[in-house]
Amino acid sequence: MLKPILNQTPRSPFQVLRDVTFGLLIRELKTRFGSYRLGYAWALLDPLLMISLFSVVFGMRSQSGFGGVPVQVFITAGYLPYMFFNKVVSQLKSAVGANMGLFCYRQVTPFATFIARFILEAIIGLVVGCILVLGLLWFGFDAIPSDPLEVVLIYFLLMIFSFSLGIVFCVLGSLFKEANKFLDLLMMPLMFISCVMYPLATVPSQFQHWFLWNPLVHAIELIRSGWIAGYVSPNVSWVYLSSVTLVLLTFAMSCYRLSHRRLIAS
Repeated sequence: MLKPILNQTPRSPFQVLRDVTFGLLIRELKTRFGSYRLGYAWALLDPLLMISLFSVVFGMRSQSGFGGVPVQVFITAGYLPYMFFNKVVSQLKSAVGANMGLFCYRQVTPFATFIARFILEAIIGLVVGCILVLGLLWFGFDAIPSDPLEVVLIYFLLMIFSFSLGIVFCVLGSLFKEANKFLDLLMMPLMFISCVMYPLATVPSQFQHWFLWNPLVHAIELIRSGWIAGYVSPNVSWVYLSSVTLVLLTFAMSCYRLSHRRLIAS
C-alpha cells in the first residue's frame, strides 16, 4: 500500500500565522531595501544623519541643558525611541494597502501584515540601536545604559503602544480616506512636543501638564532616566504610560475585530 507523500496533518491557526508572517517578512525585506543601491544601509543612514544633524544644531548649547551629558548621547536616547514609534505607526498604517493583492489567499490576513511589519521594524530598530551605541562608545562617549532593565521595559511598553496606534490609524484610514491626510499632518509636529530634542525640565512649569498628556513624553523621559546616570524627570509616570498602552491595545484589538472584513474589502 502506497503511503501519501504529503503530510495531511492540518496546521494549527498559530502555525499558519507563523508561516504567513515569515513569508510576508521576507517580502517586506526585499521590497523595502532591494531597490536601493545601498540596500540595508539606508536603515542605519537615516537615524545616523538625523542624530548628527541634531547634535550639530544643539551642540552649541551647554551640557547642563541636556542633563549634564554630551549632546550626542542625549539626542540618541531621545531620537531612537521616537524613530521606532514613527516607523511602526507609519508602516502599520499602510500595511493593508501595500498587501491588498495578497488577501485573495485565505491564509493571509491584515493582522499577519501588521505582525510582519512590526517584527521587521523591531529588528531594524534593535540592530540600528546597537550599532549607534557601539559607534558612540568608539568615539569615547559613555553610551551604555545605566539601568538596562528599565530601558528594556519602557521600550517594550513603547512597542505595544506603537503597534496599537498603528492598527487604529489603519482602521481609521479604511473608514475615512481623508483621515490619512490628517494623520500625516498630526505626526509631523509630534516630535517637537514629545521632548525628543530637549528635556521636560526645560519646559516652563505652567505648561508641563499639557506635555504630560502625551504618552510619548513619558516613554522618552523614562528611557532617558534609565539610560543616563543621574538624569531625573520626576513628573513622568510609568503607571500612566502602562495604563494608556493597555487601554489603547484593547481599543485597537476591538477595532480590528469589528473592521477586519472591511479592511480586506477596502
